Amino acid sequence: MQRSARWAKRAYRRIDTLSGGRIELLRGTLDRFSETRAPQAAAAMAYYAVFSLFPLMLVLVAVLGYMLPDDEALRQAADFVGLAVPVSRELIEQNLRAVQQLRGPVTLVGLGALIWSASGVFSVLACNLNLAWPGAAPRSAVGRRVLGMAMVAVLFVLLILAVTSSAVVDVLQRVADPTGLLADDSVVWEVLSRVVPWLIALLLFLGLYRWVPNAQVSWRPAFWGALAAAIAWEMTKNVFVWYLASELSRYELVYGSLGAVVALMFWSYLSSWIILFGAHLAGALGTRARARERARGG
Repeated sequence: MQRSARWAKRAYRRIDTLSGGRIELLRGTLDRFSETRAPQAAAAMAYYAVFSLFPLMLVLVAVLGYMLPDDEALRQAADFVGLAVPVSRELIEQNLRAVQQLRGPVTLVGLGALIWSASGVFSVLACNLNLAWPGAAPRSAVGRRVLGMAMVAVLFVLLILAVTSSAVVDVLQRVADPTGLLADDSVVWEVLSRVVPWLIALLLFLGLYRWVPNAQVSWRPAFWGALAAAIAWEMTKNVFVWYLASELSRYELVYGSLGAVVALMFWSYLSSWIILFGAHLAGALGTRARARERARGG
């Protein structure tokens, strides 16, 4: 047994050396991912996400209602939510129409309460992203909530940018694009519609990993963690959309009318798992980089 164990260790070291240390890096990431109970944290984030989605959509419709006509506000909000939640568009639009009817009673106080509620999932996210970096100082409950509200504010900035860019594209399609390169059925538009959401996800993950942890995080590990998370998220989204459209998806047989909610929670869990794993990968890269710097300095 001891001889087999020694042989296995030598084989592991040899394979890790051939991989440039990537096998050991992945093992360290998985160990830290398990030690901090990230899978359980992803489940908690999925739970909070379902309860935060409704107030978040209400805030989106309330804000867009002051910028656009009702139908256009509904379409823009559905497009924005659909970028992150690839469940049935009909389900998204039904909920948006429901919250659109509630937009009237929303006051400044009510809007603040909605933002506070919608920031719940981001507060949990901030807490668990912090755990991905060993030695990161924990934040207080108030600090996590404030950071969560700041993330909601960033979402609104992105929403305004999305609405503005959509208007610019509409103008280009109608006025400045006689060649038809930006037509909805063109190859260029097809490529842009796939690449731009992925780039947005990459930048969001990069911002999360770089600025949310209460630790000094350099750009390099944050970028590689964000790149891995963005690729995994896009691949998982495509598989999930295919699964929902296929005959393999039969949530309604078990859950009845709650099938769409279960699908939403399952996607929220997958997304949370990917985000946290990317953070732990970035944390492991940062730890390895610091260890190498200390070794060179010593």
